[in-house]
Amino acid sequence: MTARPHIAYLDQNKWVELACAVKSPASFPAQHALLKAINREIDAGHLVLPITATNIYETHKINDPERRHELAVLQATTSRGLVFCGRYRRLEKELNDLWCVLFDQPHIVHRPHWFLSNIFFEAFADIGDPRMTDLCLTEETINILRADPIRPLYEYLVALSEDVRVEAVKKFTDGSEDLRQRIEKRRCQHAGESLALRRKIQSALLMINENELILAFANRAGFTWKSIGEIGDANVRRIIEEVPTYYVEREIALRLEAETRPIEENDFRDMQSFCAVIPYADEVIGEKHFVNLARQANLDKKYETRLSTNILDLAESLERLGATMEPPNSG
Repeated sequence: MTARPHIAYLDQNKWVELACAVKSPASFPAQHALLKAINREIDAGHLVLPITATNIYETHKINDPERRHELAVLQATTSRGLVFCGRYRRLEKELNDLWCVLFDQPHIVHRPHWFLSNIFFEAFADIGDPRMTDLCLTEETINILRADPIRPLYEYLVALSEDVRVEAVKKFTDGSEDLRQRIEKRRCQHAGESLALRRKIQSALLMINENELILAFANRAGFTWKSIGEIGDANVRRIIEEVPTYYVEREIALRLEAETRPIEENDFRDMQSFCAVIPYADEVIGEKHFVNLARQANLDKKYETRLSTNILDLAESLERLGATMEPPNSG
């Protein structure tokens, strides 16, 4: 017997499917039965269903207040306010683990499920992220958020003023368009090159773009490097290969750029989620396109993550959970 809960991630369309089952059980009987089973296993401590920044954003941008409320209630209560942590926290932990391997330092023991947070905005930026300094969060405020994580998530999704909500969505869209144009330009430049060569190019560009962040994390860990070159060429290559967030990002980007269709804003959000969940979730249920990209890159095998496009496949996992697991010890 094991008390370790099963961690599953649902793409936004799957949450919408469950919301339809809540509203119209007779029209979606299988999904409605699945939702009851989900809640039962969550209550038993067998299952956690965290959401990502992408889920939050896509719910936040729904213009119909009633639809946004229905989805927000479902996501906030079913996730129990749990989110997959943002890129910043994951990268620092992943890089610190790599430093230990490369330089024979004692292995770092992380808290269980360190990649999850019950403070919803950590899906975007960790409390320790320098980008969060303007929030001036006190320890008391943080404790209040942790004490009741469901309510702050729900209120963020439905209670912001319309002006603030619309402006936040616009900023993300504008930023995505700038990135899309850069990627399309790079795609044209490297069209026709082999996968192996494009992988080398992508790795080099990733290291250039991440140079300052990697050095900042290294300095915080006690290394005094002033440039990436001081880490050593062989070690630099291992950063991309052995840091899960970078590896997933590179491999999906390579296959996305190899397609002939134009890259869309949704692609960036899906990639953001897959980088967060594939290395850490036991099960990922997503839309067909990105699940296929992940399978092509063998990410499911590398990280031992079950990939599916059908939310009803989760029922099989829940049946196994009910048969093989017992609730975690509350002590």
